[in-house]
Amino acid sequence: MRTIGPLADLVCHHERMSDVVEVASYPTVFGAEIAHAHLESVGIEATISTDNAGGAFPSMTGLSGARLIVRSEDAERAKEALESLGDPEEAVDEPG
Repeated sequence: MRTIGPLADLVCHHERMSDVVEVASYPTVFGAEIAHAHLESVGIEATISTDNAGGAFPSMTGLSGARLIVRSEDAERAKEALESLGDPEEAVDEPG
């Protein structure tokens, strides 16, 4: 499992897992990174968790997705912020 972001240490410590919750999951790390940046821009610390062999096999992300994790006390605010963002996977313009 790979975690990205300021909550990475918290997510990796099992005794404190109740302090964090998954608020969304995305089929790609790219989509999760857009959502992560949006949460950070509104003042919510977040982290991305993936299981892609530490980035060695990025195609494995398609099997399990990328999870967006926040502190429990920020969960409701994070969900509201993500609703206002819409689907980050659709925000990408097609070339041409």
